[in-house]
Amino acid sequence: MSENQIILYPSNWLYNAGVIGLLNSVEDIEKCEVQTMLNSDGSMHVSLPFFSKLDSKKRYFGDNKISSIVGKSKLYRNFLQANQQDIFIEFVRYLDQVVLGECDICGNGRSLEGSIVECLNKKDPAKKDETKFIYRIKNFSIVHYSDLGPSLNEFPNSFWNLNQSARVCHLCSFLIIHHHLAFSRLSDGSEIFINAPSFQVMYYLNKFAREVFGTLSSQEMRNKRNILAMSVIEYATKIQTTLGIWTGMNIEIVAKHGSQIEFFSLPYEVIQLISDRRIAGLLSQIGEFSILNRVLDQDFSRLMEIGYRLLRIGFKPVKDRGKSENEFVNQTLHLERNRPVPDRVAEQIFKLYALIEDKRKRRETYEPIGYSRS
Repeated sequence: MSENQIILYPSNWLYNAGVIGLLNSVEDIEKCEVQTMLNSDGSMHVSLPFFSKLDSKKRYFGDNKISSIVGKSKLYRNFLQANQQDIFIEFVRYLDQVVLGECDICGNGRSLEGSIVECLNKKDPAKKDETKFIYRIKNFSIVHYSDLGPSLNEFPNSFWNLNQSARVCHLCSFLIIHHHLAFSRLSDGSEIFINAPSFQVMYYLNKFAREVFGTLSSQEMRNKRNILAMSVIEYATKIQTTLGIWTGMNIEIVAKHGSQIEFFSLPYEVIQLISDRRIAGLLSQIGEFSILNRVLDQDFSRLMEIGYRLLRIGFKPVKDRGKSENEFVNQTLHLERNRPVPDRVAEQIFKLYALIEDKRKRRETYEPIGYSRS
């Protein structure tokens, strides 16, 4: 951290979602080009002054507030009391002046200096120390996330796997109350966030995930594996920089339904395949889940069988096709542009298979014997 900027690095999913949620809100409210804040090494930088430029009154207390943080809020219960709004606005402005500190959430804490904390505490209308805003946010609790945090002054729940109260720096306390903005709601009522070891990758994968929702049926929207795969494919085809080293690390979907948290990921080998720009491009051109699922299952022999059968059917005039052949086409190809030309889809499948085999052979050649990914 320098005097002119703060560098943030990915950490656990809650912190990461908080950062991405803040970026989404800044893009929407302050109309900032947040892509310029994302670094190719996975980190992001915040050029100062930044926090003092945020319209905190509009953001958190206006009619269209982005986060409900006062009183018995569903997500951030008692983060603030009604008479502490001015303290919070001042707190946010002071975040431009954070210094290095300790934090069990991000591992690279940034907090306000003691003199600023003392100043805020004096202005806080709360009578008792334990009810003052700065005191309440110092350890992870229900004020940060009602479904995960423990009650005030109690140990965190088993989610954190810690045996003592988790310290939260002042910057993390602010970031976490934006985590819900990074999640997208699915048709089954659950919400998802794509977590990765790079803020740049997270920003784009979640952006593409929201875009692909418009192309999915309600049933398809429940398939979190497909959502993750399609987001990776969109990234590979639309972003000039490749996923590169990030494909070797964990890219996962965090799905929450109330207080339940689940994690979904794709095997390393699959991520390697679908993040290849040529493979992703063909999968995108074909656009059929029946083909995508064969790749995700790594069932490449079945992929070829589908291709050969579509090719044979495509060579026949439509009037000469049997009932079972028409049923196979209709069950395999759901896009109207594909059904009249199964032979063209077959050719695309063969090209896809050739690219996959080439990719697999090159990986086997260049990866050390005995080397495996979990």
